[in-house]
Amino acid sequence: MNIQKTITRVFRKGIKSKLVNDIMDLLSKEGYRPVFEDDYVVFKIEGTTLCFSFDKQDVHFTRLILPNFYEVTGENKVLALYNMNYLNRGYKFATLEMENEIVSAFIDMLLFPASIEEIVPRMIHCVMGIGKDFLREMEKGYSCN
Repeated sequence: MNIQKTITRVFRKGIKSKLVNDIMDLLSKEGYRPVFEDDYVVFKIEGTTLCFSFDKQDVHFTRLILPNFYEVTGENKVLALYNMNYLNRGYKFATLEMENEIVSAFIDMLLFPASIEEIVPRMIHCVMGIGKDFLREMEKGYSCN
């Protein structure tokens, strides 16, 4: 086996573990109760479940996900797509997506140890914000027709 590949793999694993631990430590310090399950850091805020996912090939990458917070029906699908497009254009970093008639929000970020304490709270605020704004727009019931 190539020694450089082995060193790179061990190095990446160490950074990956550090990123997960740093995020869990910060969330704990902020009063959340994060758990690591199925390669996700899962925690709740305001009764809503959020999770961080990680990319084994990119040790600084993380995705904060607000999963499955809205179920689309046939009656409001056009409105949901309109509102998703409207909010996706206006939000920095945060994105709404629909899969199997379920809306989720996420933020993709590169995190480095020096920026975690500054960036993670902003990520949480932003993903919760786009979710709340989507729900507010859906409640207005504006028609796209």
